[in-house]
Amino acid sequence: MPLLTRDIEPLWIARYDYEPQWHLPPHAHDDYFQIILIVSGTGKAIIGPERRPFGAGQMLFLRPRLVHSLTAGPDESVRTLDTKFLLHRPNLRTACRRLASFHPSVDEQIVALLEAIHAEARRHGPCSNALCQTLFAQLLLRLLDESLAGTAVRAPKTHNPPRPATTTNTEDVLAQRLERYLREHCAQPIDQQTLSAALHYSYRHLHNVWLKHHRESPLQALWHYRVDRATQLIRYSDYELKRIAELTGFASVHHFTRVFTRIAGTSPARWRDRERDGVRQDVAIRPGFINTALTIQTPPTPAKA
Repeated sequence: MPLLTRDIEPLWIARYDYEPQWHLPPHAHDDYFQIILIVSGTGKAIIGPERRPFGAGQMLFLRPRLVHSLTAGPDESVRTLDTKFLLHRPNLRTACRRLASFHPSVDEQIVALLEAIHAEARRHGPCSNALCQTLFAQLLLRLLDESLAGTAVRAPKTHNPPRPATTTNTEDVLAQRLERYLREHCAQPIDQQTLSAALHYSYRHLHNVWLKHHRESPLQALWHYRVDRATQLIRYSDYELKRIAELTGFASVHHFTRVFTRIAGTSPARWRDRERDGVRQDVAIRPGFINTALTIQTPPTPAKA
């Protein structure tokens, strides 16, 4: 018996690699929606009447009966996170039909939700289906919120003087600035002096503000952001672990392994093996759903004499 109402029904999700020149021929789905997140690589897509080049960080949102195809470029693999789902609530279905089919950039929170859905579906826990459903709801609401925010009519400016910011609001904003700085610069050397100079507050003040929102210090959180960045490189790149350690701010591969294992619960090498085992493996979220594989390898174009 379903734990939640069937307004949103996730069907399937998979990590997939299109080798150079692989081709997904034009086709459409009668009833379900599909999201294809381009994680890395470049190629060309047909979406209805449009032909578009695509690259890393972009997304296709495909409504039912929309003809689409995808072709990987000639020089590198295209890595994607691909999912299919049904919408049973009419107003939600109508709203999602109005979403853009091609998203030139994707918010990192949407990417995180897709990855969480994939991880939860692979876990196959007793409540995994309901958890995937909840995550899908968050993802769709974020997409709809972005779409509505982009088309909303701005309210006319008023001449009322702005209200002074409260202490709580000021600290909330500072905590957000600090988090953004840590995430964006986590691969660089960061210490107390660096944070103080970058945000123009004493480290003691930054530390106290951060602790009101988190259970660890800013510098402890930094290691989590570095491991998060490392998991992305392990999942979607072919770099050696030593190179990933360098790109994510670790002094050595040994230090990287020790911190990664403490935070992720397994070593980077084992984590990579587990992720590679999941590539091109269909993960059915709805029991019994079978995904039809259409991808074919395009023969190379013969050279002209």
